[in-house]
Amino acid sequence: MSTIRFLRTFVAAAHGGSFAAAADRVALTQAAVGQQMRALEAELRTTLFDKTGRNMALTPAGHLLLPRAMDLLGQYDALRRDVQDQQSIAGTLKLGSPITGMGLLSTTLAELKCRHPDLEVELRVQDQSRLVDDVVSGALDAALVVERQWPQGLLWTQCYAETLTVIANASIADADTSIASLFAAHPFIRFDHRTPTGAHIDKIMRDMRLVPNEFLELNSLLSIIELVRKNVGFTMAPLLKNFDWESDSCLRVLHLPSRPIARRLGILENGRRSRITGVVREELLEQLRRMP
Repeated sequence: MSTIRFLRTFVAAAHGGSFAAAADRVALTQAAVGQQMRALEAELRTTLFDKTGRNMALTPAGHLLLPRAMDLLGQYDALRRDVQDQQSIAGTLKLGSPITGMGLLSTTLAELKCRHPDLEVELRVQDQSRLVDDVVSGALDAALVVERQWPQGLLWTQCYAETLTVIANASIADADTSIASLFAAHPFIRFDHRTPTGAHIDKIMRDMRLVPNEFLELNSLLSIIELVRKNVGFTMAPLLKNFDWESDSCLRVLHLPSRPIARRLGILENGRRSRITGVVREELLEQLRRMP
């Protein structure tokens, strides 16, 4: 089904206007998006994008393909849902998630429950290391986790990526506020530097030559954002999926140059109940595709 994946990436690039925007949308690197588009162009024996400098536009062939690709993807998704609905799944499924993924995963499971009323789900909230250990041991059938090196025998499917942003209280920042000015004038709340995400944040600050006036260091992104809402300080953090911080009137989200990816999240499965966990995985991917 590589062509279906490539068409999804093509639609994301056409709507986003760049490979970088498509990478955010389909949870790939920009290089991987470019590789997929070159493969699609080779398969179709035509050029789909006209790139001049930093600008990118569809060629006539690209404009012809776009509505047909969208129609084909819609038909494929409807077909997949119909086939899955004919294959009812039952039993108890044990899933795990960090607290930041609960909203997204809960919505996915609610939709699955409507289609498969005999499916029972136990959803556990745990930290990353515990989630991985429990998937390996079989205490969990699958879990939503941040990408890392996995023990052999596990299946990890990337679902989405979260980009790094600077998040400040609306009283000290607006859309035109420079990131450097925040670092120069306001207390900084750091996300745990011992985590891979925290280490990546440190690297970005060094690369941008930003020197924080450190006030607190916490290992909970949600707690950090609550402190930002109270104007205790500002932070640099991943823009969490399904939290809509950009619409929060108390917050201002400032995007970093080149929109660096903070972390990639996906479903980790041990393969012991692959039929059921596969249905959950595909439903989550479908829900993400429907999100704006």
